[in-house]
Amino acid sequence: MDEMKKKSKTMSFRLDPDLIDEIKRDAELEKTNVNSLVSKILSNHILWERYERKLGLLPMTKPFVEHAINKMKNEEIVHLAEEVEKDTFSDILNFMKGEYTVEDFIEILRSWIYVAWMQHDVAKTKDGYIFRINHDLGEKWSLYVKTLVTELFHDIVQKRLDVKSTKNTIKLTFPHE
Repeated sequence: MDEMKKKSKTMSFRLDPDLIDEIKRDAELEKTNVNSLVSKILSNHILWERYERKLGLLPMTKPFVEHAINKMKNEEIVHLAEEVEKDTFSDILNFMKGEYTVEDFIEILRSWIYVAWMQHDVAKTKDGYIFRINHDLGEKWSLYVKTLVTELFHDIVQKRLDVKSTKNTIKLTFPHE
């Protein structure tokens, strides 16, 4: 996604040397610079982490989620996404911010996917924003995410979303503003 050129400000922090070494190591592993990694970490906190405890979000292991969702029938998954989770996520998004643009919605989705450790990428094309997710949790997880994101996007941004999914991938095409 195109990042708007924003002016940055300089700020200094005093950090434990071991923490600095770990940040440098992570930046090297992610093939980025320390400034970009720290910005990403702080943005993730602002967009998602600061709301987790306030809103009752729980970390769960991938095997647990996969096992639990695979026990459900497709109709139960759709009901869970459309009725239960959509209301919860709508409340979360309304708590975080009142109104959303397509770009805002994509950033929040990126934050959720990032904290859930799912691989993803976003590209801006002439048709819209292409958001690809690789999750390795199976068809039922694809159905869940597809249903939830489609419903949320329609309710919050009031636009249609094109979604294609396979067993372990989801491709979302968001329209331009």
